[in-house]
Amino acid sequence: MSGRKQHFIPQSLLRGFGLSKGKNTCVVAYTHDRGIFTPGTDGIGAEREFYSELDVEGTGETLDDKITHYEQNFPTILAQLRALDDGAPADTKAAAEFVTHLVVRNDHFRKTVTTGTEHLVEGMTEAFTDENQAKALLGLNRERPSDTFTVEFAKLWAQLGPELAKRGLSEEQFHALAFGAVKSEFPAFFAETVGPLKEMFGKMVEQVPEVAANAQRSSLADGLSPPKRVEALSQFEWKVVHPATSVVLPDCVAVAVDVDGEVYPLMLAETEKVHTIYMPLSADRLLVGTQGERIEPSAGINEAFAACSWDFFIARDRTPELEHCQTLLRKRASQFLVGTIEEVIEEAKAEHEGK
Repeated sequence: MSGRKQHFIPQSLLRGFGLSKGKNTCVVAYTHDRGIFTPGTDGIGAEREFYSELDVEGTGETLDDKITHYEQNFPTILAQLRALDDGAPADTKAAAEFVTHLVVRNDHFRKTVTTGTEHLVEGMTEAFTDENQAKALLGLNRERPSDTFTVEFAKLWAQLGPELAKRGLSEEQFHALAFGAVKSEFPAFFAETVGPLKEMFGKMVEQVPEVAANAQRSSLADGLSPPKRVEALSQFEWKVVHPATSVVLPDCVAVAVDVDGEVYPLMLAETEKVHTIYMPLSADRLLVGTQGERIEPSAGINEAFAACSWDFFIARDRTPELEHCQTLLRKRASQFLVGTIEEVIEEAKAEHEGK
């Protein structure tokens, strides 16, 4: 039966980055908002009812129950992977499914989707509640009507034209008069609608976290390892690598590297552009997927893991080097999200302004 505290990163994975203290395994958590502290693995990578509410007896299997059952063999799979020699190949299909499941089920994915959507709504709010930007989007800052207005005015002319033509008005003159009327009435219309628009966008932002959470839950309920993503990752050659220095576990679980050495959280990367995938199995083991020669991140591996993390990364030790890495939290994910959202908004503006 599900408990209230539900791990979005399995404890079997977390334990590989800690030190045993009695019956517990403790890790060093480097966080974005809570500083650096040393929790047990039961106190990190978890959230109250992250997947599902506490089961009521007789109501059936919850999503958290399904994940628990699905992962029954994960400790064994992890142990087998960790036991492989340096450079030894891993089973391609098993590795692809293993990595896919862990990246789609975690909180990093939910948080980045939430943040990205919030940025998009905020951009829309700015565009549609600023009078000058709204005019530009609608093409009202021009001398002649845009394609969109031309089409609508043509529809009106089809209805009114015969009568207006009798009075000596041409279709071109009608378009000019109609466009002038729209432009002159727009300030009053905008003043009436800007308040409700801001309220609507504000409510949308408030609802984003719950919408994102439910979307992830729904997706996981349909499949805990999406087949298309598993198939894509099955095209990589997987092996276990013993790194020269201790590595950390990012909260995104795995990162992708493109041909230029740029890194991304795996769930945010375009699969066709990914060349190398790194997933830490423990402080001294990496699962690496490649298409051709392995490409190292342009920065160090731990710097890459930290920059791709959102809320935290965990490590076995506390060191000055990792304290520096803490300052990189959210760097790559934020750059990716901001760049993507700005591109979407600019494309939308260009499309509307061009019509």
